[in-house]
Amino acid sequence: MSRVAISRVLTPPDEDKVFDAVKKAIDKLGGIERFIKPGEKVLIKPNLVSPRPPPVTTDPRVVRAITLLVKEAKAKPIIAESASAMTYWWREGMTTRQVMELLGYIDMARSIGVEITPFDEDGKFRSVKVKIPNGILIKEIEIAELITKVDKIIGVPVLKTSMEGGGITGCIKLMHGVTNTFTDRLRWHRSDLWYKIVDEIRPFRDKYVLCVFDAIKCMEGDGPIHGDPVDMNLIIAGDDPVATDAIAAKIIGYEYPHYEIGPIAIAHVTGLGVGDPANIEVVGEKLENVRRRFRFASCEIVESYFPGVHVIDGATCRTCKAWIKFTLYMLKDTGFFEDLKKMGKKLYFFVGLNTPIPQDLDRIRELMDKGLVIIFGECAVSTTGRELYWVLAQGELRDGVMLIHGCPPFAVSEYAAEIRRKLGLEITEREVEAFKYVPT
Repeated sequence: MSRVAISRVLTPPDEDKVFDAVKKAIDKLGGIERFIKPGEKVLIKPNLVSPRPPPVTTDPRVVRAITLLVKEAKAKPIIAESASAMTYWWREGMTTRQVMELLGYIDMARSIGVEITPFDEDGKFRSVKVKIPNGILIKEIEIAELITKVDKIIGVPVLKTSMEGGGITGCIKLMHGVTNTFTDRLRWHRSDLWYKIVDEIRPFRDKYVLCVFDAIKCMEGDGPIHGDPVDMNLIIAGDDPVATDAIAAKIIGYEYPHYEIGPIAIAHVTGLGVGDPANIEVVGEKLENVRRRFRFASCEIVESYFPGVHVIDGATCRTCKAWIKFTLYMLKDTGFFEDLKKMGKKLYFFVGLNTPIPQDLDRIRELMDKGLVIIFGECAVSTTGRELYWVLAQGELRDGVMLIHGCPPFAVSEYAAEIRRKLGLEITEREVEAFKYVPT
């Protein structure tokens, strides 16, 4: 039976208290020696998706504690990760090494004498192609070369909700970060993401022996970037990534994660791990004593989060809805919606393969008088191709319309800046900085 351990971090958390809680949880599973043997190379992978502190990223104190335990087991720990292409190209403009430095990982690793390395350097991801046994959608994948050179893998996600990840981003979703940032990871951020992130861990599932959630400062709401912090002061460790995700999901309010959270459900039914909490042994703190109902993430609901926004939905996939919200969150931190209200204007997002974009130019002009018309995503843009595309892209209407390509459209900081420009709002230093870094 899969086993998951829960321990409390005494407050206020510090390095020693975090270490004690991590050790306590792992000891409840049988101790680090159950998972790691002397002389083994052990990859320790946190979530460093962005240069933002916890709960967007994994607390380095948790990674430090695990690394020290691996060293005590006379194995060789290697901390490794890659930031997202969003961070590299379209949001902060930072490399993984810069993210590691900013978040204190480089100094932490140096202080305890362990190796730390990005999977990518100078815009190049060091990857190899491997076959995926029994892959649902993927038969071959580009993964970090280091994965093939280590004996064991320990995943260290931070517990947070996720718009795209099916409910939470945890031990399963964490391993999306070992795929090539600039090829496969870009191609797989669509509605099939849940199946693909399950396929991604198949080639190295046997090595993925231990998962340790940083649940000290968690995230609720529209994670994995724009949610709100929640102090839980927990460590959740497990010997099965699917089971560990399932119990973490149960802690934040899901009752039946093997039915409610896409990646857990898919991994459960395909035998990659145990997703049904009824078949998971929970040790340490009692589940009922640590549960708290989080506000969950939502791709589909947009208008209630952003006043003055109207989505004209034409059979849209959840991914385009999520990236509309990522774009709007970029704007929100600049006071944009207060400006929009003062102007008496609206944003009209036409999205989806069958979105009813008016074919009558006078009707489009009427919408332009009320605000900005945004045709978002490749499906929606393709519906303009018969007669409207060049009228909207280059004709007299172009100043009141945005055509945003991509499946999905990733370049959210560029879109946010263009929305401000189209509405006649300045791009000051405040906006430039906000579009690079949106604090949680």
